[in-house]
Amino acid sequence: MSFKGAAGATTPTAPAPHHFKGRPSLEIAAVVSRNATNTEVSAAGQINDQIRRVSLEMAKRLSEDNEGGKAEEQPKFTVSHGLSTSEAQVLLEKWGRNELVEKITPLWLVILRLLTGPMPIMLWIAAIIEGVIENFADMGILLGIQFINAAISFYETSKAGNAVAALKASLKPLATVKRDGKWQNMDAATIVPGDLVLLAAGSAVPADCYVNEGEIEVDQSAMTGESLPVKFRHGDVCKMGSTVTRGEVEGTVETTGQNTFFGKTAAMLQAVDGSGGSLQALLMQVMIVLVSLSLCLCSAAFIYLVVVGNRKNNDQTPEHQVTYEKIVKVH
Repeated sequence: MSFKGAAGATTPTAPAPHHFKGRPSLEIAAVVSRNATNTEVSAAGQINDQIRRVSLEMAKRLSEDNEGGKAEEQPKFTVSHGLSTSEAQVLLEKWGRNELVEKITPLWLVILRLLTGPMPIMLWIAAIIEGVIENFADMGILLGIQFINAAISFYETSKAGNAVAALKASLKPLATVKRDGKWQNMDAATIVPGDLVLLAAGSAVPADCYVNEGEIEVDQSAMTGESLPVKFRHGDVCKMGSTVTRGEVEGTVETTGQNTFFGKTAAMLQAVDGSGGSLQALLMQVMIVLVSLSLCLCSAAFIYLVVVGNRKNNDQTPEHQVTYEKIVKVH
């Protein structure tokens, strides 16, 4: 059986628990796999909401810092009339390329995470228990479920990563920049603070830019979740990653790369991801609940068997009880 997630990825699920009747380890494995799938579906929507919450939190924090005077001093807005190639080269060496630093996860770490998550750990424990009691058939089934899940997840992860890489390679964002007194289309990664750029309807904002003169409408729903375009006038800052929907103005680049609003938001998301994220937290909660429930049931069954066994032994009649004297007489 399989389940298609929000991103189109197929995640295997273990057979229904009733197929493994009489095999507690396999029943636990089936329940664990099914709950993990349901958790991933619910967590996918929460991750999207988390991205928007982080963006809104970043915007609120920057706004509060500006109002409280805690923000770093920035040079006053000066309308740019364009840079020369030599000036742009100096600023490029100082501020770096207008790109976001990507966090590349090593291949071995991806595989390790697929085999050491909360749910895989439960499958490892169940397989070890089956091996200790010499039930090698069930142990083989559990190991098969473990490695099949990891293999399919790794394939889907690699496939998604390759698709994103191909998309980035095909999308070479261009910006209309005034260099050496001439307007020219160039790679957006090479623009620097102080460049004069053209912000026209249908184009993406290449960096955080001041609006020099006039008025434009910008769609920034991808970052803030606003459903309608926002109007920007003289002195307002259009954020990198937004799209101009109406109007055409000239803008002065304020910040690029990691110093932009989009770059700072991405850095915050990476920090959240490093601490586990909501998906890992939900999976851990499910695992704790399942383990606690299993321990409670096993403890209750053990206590019941002990109490009932003692009671039956005490209720036996004297003639049915085997004593040491009777054993001696028989011999």
